[in-house]
Amino acid sequence: MVIEPNKPTLGLRLIAVLEAVKGVLAVVIALLLFGLAGHQQNPIIQWVVVTFHLDDSARAPHLITEMLANPEKFALGTWTLLALAYATLRFVEAYGLWLARRWAEWIALVAAAIYIPFEIYAIALGVTLLKVSLLVINVAFVVYLGLVLAKTKRKRAHAARLAASGVLGTPAGGN
Repeated sequence: MVIEPNKPTLGLRLIAVLEAVKGVLAVVIALLLFGLAGHQQNPIIQWVVVTFHLDDSARAPHLITEMLANPEKFALGTWTLLALAYATLRFVEAYGLWLARRWAEWIALVAAAIYIPFEIYAIALGVTLLKVSLLVINVAFVVYLGLVLAKTKRKRAHAARLAASGVLGTPAGGN
């Protein structure tokens, strides 16, 4: 794996695409929430509640169940803004990863690492192939991004040493 500072790798590009897809999904959710705001008995909400068995509190978080079943009690506009903020973060992260920016690599690493304890907890509640797969993928992202950050740090430090010693960055023809 050849990693150079500010040179995107296939791995970074794949993660960037995944983050952009998350952003698009968040925008779709935001638009749905915006469209549902203020509609008491919206057929779409009822379909989601029935299809995904969200009326059974054992299968879904209580807040989400209540929000979908009784949208008039919740400020869906706030949820819409939160979804748009999340989408914006994902798009900015995808842009930075696509261009192999160090700040985006850090954001992606932290964002992936944050989910790991929750995924472990979810597995502790009951093991499923999906839960284990998500944990493995997230751990792989964290390890990969950690390697990218470590390798680019070494390459940047080496380039800085060369520049300081005058090997790089001197104009042609001397001082």
